[in-house]
Amino acid sequence: MGSYLVNATFQSKITEEADIIVGLIYTVFGICSLCGNSVLLYVSYKKKNLLKPAEYFMINLAISDRGMTLTLYPLAVTSSLSHRWLYGKQVCLFYAFCGILFGICSLSTLTLLSTVCCLKICFPAYGNRFRREHGRILIACGWAYAAIFACSPLAHWGEYGPEPYGTACCIDWHSSSVNTVAMSYTVALFVFCFIIPCGVIVTSYTLILITVKESRKAVEQHVSGPTRMSNVQAITVKVFENLCS
Repeated sequence: MGSYLVNATFQSKITEEADIIVGLIYTVFGICSLCGNSVLLYVSYKKKNLLKPAEYFMINLAISDRGMTLTLYPLAVTSSLSHRWLYGKQVCLFYAFCGILFGICSLSTLTLLSTVCCLKICFPAYGNRFRREHGRILIACGWAYAAIFACSPLAHWGEYGPEPYGTACCIDWHSSSVNTVAMSYTVALFVFCFIIPCGVIVTSYTLILITVKESRKAVEQHVSGPTRMSNVQAITVKVFENLCS
């Protein structure tokens, strides 16, 4: 009876044709992600002595995305094409752990990058103090932050389990509706790994756009004609140079 329940849990809940389509889409995305991120890492390695502080975040984003591609896509593709999860409960935990770890790390990296860009453009007195060692420390903090939330279900604050459609694994959403501890983890995950990071990203880039717009207006008020246009373009170029300096 127990074996039957496990098999039923890991059986796909969607049609076989839909699973094949999903598997093919995963394959295309996986190949594109692997090739793109590998090229970025190779180029970064070749010019490692010329890297600017903010570029470390792009490298870390490529590392986390590549990690997700290598650990998740092969399992997801083969399971989708087989119309069921093939690898049992322990690998299901590993799959879910990697998904949360690399996913939160990628979002944390984007959040840190947006914050650093905002400091450099909107608050240059602080942003210009940013150095390589600061970037490395922030990246380490991003991995630690992701590891805390990824390890928590393994310590039974929250639970990992199969996705409702049956061919992948993630947070056990059903347990969140019946277990207070699991629900508290889901709420914390939603707030600290989605709402706050997205809020910081939106706020940072909004401030950048406002700063660029105000700088452009200031130039247009003091100069005119071709000189105005060239100065506006110079400001725009300078802004984007600062983003990666």
